[in-house]
Amino acid sequence: MEIRAVLFDLDNTLFDHPTSAGAGVDAFLRHLGTEHSDELTRSWFEIEQINFDRFLAKELSFHEQRRERLRQYLPLAGLTVPQADTQLDELFAVYLQKYEEAWTAFPDAAPALQSLRAGGMPVGVVTNGNHDQQASKISRIGLKPLLDRIFSSELTSHAKPAPEAFTQPCRSMQISPAQTLYVGDNYRVDIEGARNAGLQAIHLDREGTRRPGTIQNLAELSPLLLGAPALNERD
Repeated sequence: MEIRAVLFDLDNTLFDHPTSAGAGVDAFLRHLGTEHSDELTRSWFEIEQINFDRFLAKELSFHEQRRERLRQYLPLAGLTVPQADTQLDELFAVYLQKYEEAWTAFPDAAPALQSLRAGGMPVGVVTNGNHDQQASKISRIGLKPLLDRIFSSELTSHAKPAPEAFTQPCRSMQISPAQTLYVGDNYRVDIEGARNAGLQAIHLDREGTRRPGTIQNLAELSPLLLGAPALNERD
């Protein structure tokens, strides 16, 4: 079936979260007077994912998941955890500033979006998370002019992999799910989620081995679209 729109995941697909957050953590630890280590960086990402998933499951508010990340992380760095929420918020604001200063897109993101737009293809983002932060990322890394729509889980009230997280954007763009392609890095959340909602999907696996239905670089997307009317059949 003809593809009439392409929707993208944001973090780890268009936005280089590992590079941005890694640099943010390094600068945050220097601010706290603690030496960086690979183990501390790895722990930050693990704690971040656990608590962000709790936010998506509505177990924690957006601000509380930030506080909980610090409560779990600071002892690993040999630091005392502030007791007051206001102190935790002030401390997280320091990390957030360092993180935002390091925000960057993957080098293949803008060229891929430009190529699709040049071919008349509507493009959008479907992302889990706080709408203002995700929209700010897109603006800061220079991708806002290349996107038609931005759909966050906060905006739609549905987080991926729920089918509604994918079908609501399709309805909003007035394109059927079957004629919409979704591109993302997380196989369970992005690819299985999109396909379960009736969309076609391609898995972006930048570090993995090449296999059917998978690309390693967004530069592969436009050529693939030209000859792949039924992309889900490539698995």
